[in-house]
Amino acid sequence: MAKIALITGASSGMGREFALQLAGRPEVDEIWALARNQQKLDELAAEVQKPVRTFSVDVSDSAQVAVFFETVAAEKPEIVWCINNAGWGKFCRCDELSPEESLSMIATNCGGVVNMALRALPYMPKGAHMVNTGSASAFQPLPYVGLYGATKAFVRSYSRAMNKEVRRQGVTVTCMCPYWVGTNFFDNVHEHPGNAVVTKYEVMYKAEDVIKTAIRDAGRGKDMSVHGWINKFQHVAAKLLPQRLVMWVFLKKQGLK
Repeated sequence: MAKIALITGASSGMGREFALQLAGRPEVDEIWALARNQQKLDELAAEVQKPVRTFSVDVSDSAQVAVFFETVAAEKPEIVWCINNAGWGKFCRCDELSPEESLSMIATNCGGVVNMALRALPYMPKGAHMVNTGSASAFQPLPYVGLYGATKAFVRSYSRAMNKEVRRQGVTVTCMCPYWVGTNFFDNVHEHPGNAVVTKYEVMYKAEDVIKTAIRDAGRGKDMSVHGWINKFQHVAAKLLPQRLVMWVFLKKQGLK
């Protein structure tokens, strides 16, 4: 029975980094990589030193996810790592996104995580780990990052509660909450009708370091992974300070009103 690392959004960015790092772990026999872009998945497979199976799947489409899990049901691998990383966002005013775009973001960032997590759980043995990609934007409301941050707040809350619920199964669930990370995520966040607004990033962490921390924290059974002292400071400040003040500070840093 193959022991696999199942990774969504694996074709680039942090998903790609998860694939590279988990391939080096002894408990992983194969990487099962899911994303919409088959060409990038093929490029990833050429880089990874362990067998990689690629699947062109859009996790926002429940029918595509169901078809993928027919393969899982037929082969019955042990999912020792389940990485729910697929997601996207826009940094803009709420009405600069169409209703269709907004619902699509929710379907990917929230629905995709829930669907993948629940379908993967029956194949996860004792000692397995699930990591769901959240964001530091989940710690508080952020104007102009509002919908994206709200989807990640859902992921954070859902993941931490799930961690308690499935611990009798011997599975841990960790929400990775990165700060700004230098990946291709920023290639399209400003592709919207209005002007670019959230453009000042005081730090850009390396994906390699963020993923290393997340894998370590998941191994320790933590329900949340927060990499970097600036990120940790924001996490604490967002809990202690009034949210109106936190939003005011964010807008001030971005030069917005």
